[in-house]
Amino acid sequence: MENSKETNAAKKGLSSGVDAASNSIHNAINSAAEAGSPAIEQMTASAHDTVDKMASGVNHAAEAMSKKGQQLNHLQQQLTEGTREQIRSHPLMSLGVAMATGMLFSWWLSRRSGGQHAE
Repeated sequence: MENSKETNAAKKGLSSGVDAASNSIHNAINSAAEAGSPAIEQMTASAHDTVDKMASGVNHAAEAMSKKGQQLNHLQQQLTEGTREQIRSHPLMSLGVAMATGMLFSWWLSRRSGGQHAE
């Protein structure tokens, strides 16, 4: 639940940053348009469209990232609960697997550090 709040806050922060940047660019384009030339007016209209498309794309990407973050959070919760159930169902086997994993990891680290000292 907390990750969802962080994801939403990050999304809102990104969206507000994009909106601020978009507004700043629009203001700069409007300043250039005040020169009055028809060619400049046409370029500024095109520039406004481009800025709007870019802002829309960034907001769409932020929404997609937020949705994927929520999906990953849900998957993490499912995996955690499944692991807890497995450990509760088979505590001795879980202890044995943990001990064997620790021993293998220790053996791997000792061999790795031993090889570095020999060089």
